[in-house]
Amino acid sequence: MSMRSASMSPDDVVTRLGMQMKWKTWWNFRIDFGGSVLFALFNVVVNQFYVPMAIRHGASNLEVGLLTAAPAIGMLWSPMWAHLMRGRSTKPFVLWPLVVGRLSVLLAGALLTPTAFLVTAFIVNFMNGIQAPAYPALLARMYPPALRGRLMGYVRVAQGTLLIPLAYVVGEWSQHQGDRWPLIGAAIMGTLSVILFSRAREVETPGPEATSAQPSRRIEQIFGHWQVARASRPLTIFLMATMATGFGNLLAGPIYQIYQVHTLNLSNAQIGVTRVSYYAALLVAYFVVGWIIDTWSPRHAMFIGMSAYALAPALYVLSGSFAAVIAACALLGVGDAVWDIGCMSYIFRAVPGREAEAFGLHFLLFGIRGAIAPLVSTAMTHAMSLTDIFLIAIGICTLGIAIFAVPPTPRAPSPTVEAPEPGAS
Repeated sequence: MSMRSASMSPDDVVTRLGMQMKWKTWWNFRIDFGGSVLFALFNVVVNQFYVPMAIRHGASNLEVGLLTAAPAIGMLWSPMWAHLMRGRSTKPFVLWPLVVGRLSVLLAGALLTPTAFLVTAFIVNFMNGIQAPAYPALLARMYPPALRGRLMGYVRVAQGTLLIPLAYVVGEWSQHQGDRWPLIGAAIMGTLSVILFSRAREVETPGPEATSAQPSRRIEQIFGHWQVARASRPLTIFLMATMATGFGNLLAGPIYQIYQVHTLNLSNAQIGVTRVSYYAALLVAYFVVGWIIDTWSPRHAMFIGMSAYALAPALYVLSGSFAAVIAACALLGVGDAVWDIGCMSYIFRAVPGREAEAFGLHFLLFGIRGAIAPLVSTAMTHAMSLTDIFLIAIGICTLGIAIFAVPPTPRAPSPTVEAPEPGAS
């Protein structure tokens, strides 16, 4: 750190990236930036190559369904964790679960068996279920609302820039050296990223909802997350729409992997090329989505992401070639970028001060649809073609888009929820 940086007060205002911000906000951005860069290898290996690796090491279609469902199953308890963190700093709920989860990938790297892949996936995603509602609440205390969309976008643009060459490198690495060392490297780098992120500072105070609950009302308040949705029409529409489109996307999820490995017989190096397409689109989308959120609204961004999820399986149906897979991966990159910062920004605006509860509910619904959809689609492979499953997924995604087109006019006008946009239909 420079002498000038050392002399700065946390509340001093500086101009960085074309924006005026407090020094402590700039500090958090740099920590978030560095942690995201370190996280890149873990991201590539676990989020893009993990299931193809498991398939090559003998995972059955049922096990592929379980691996794909694991992230959602881990989210089923998110409302409980969101309740437990009320009145407390959310930072420990982010850091400790991530350390345990990322270190557990060493198990899969050491054994390389379908059982090891399954056990590791469930450990990683159970831990993710703990930190998932805490992370957005922590971000709300790290960045001011006026800058949050752009700062989150810049962090992810930096990571996306690194993910593009990493996707190719990991594909070639696993093709020539096997899967063990990519998995071990991912565990190490993922853990280092958490250690760095632990230096971030909570600079905002918790809202009025951050009060401890009486034990006698604990169960009622856990289920009281539903009251957050009932009080906000924009949030209700959002949850219904993401439930449908998310279900369709997750229905297609394991089928993408099975199609690539069993139907097209893609090598790890070729899968690496498709992931380069995914991350290139993710990079561009993070930059554009962050701008759309701050310039227009999170609702505009969500329409783009939901449409991308519907179009990706359509390319498999229309062509099903290696080129179609590359294009579909690009669309999924756009959809995932929107789902990442678009969902957070939408909820921040719809229910300010109750982010943890709203995200607990959002992740609970993700857990429900994500636990069901991959198992249903892999079971359907025994009764119908992969193309038919893709068509069903397209229809469900389209239903979600139609639901989201309902005007988000609140039942009672309030400055705390997102106002309806001109021309919304």
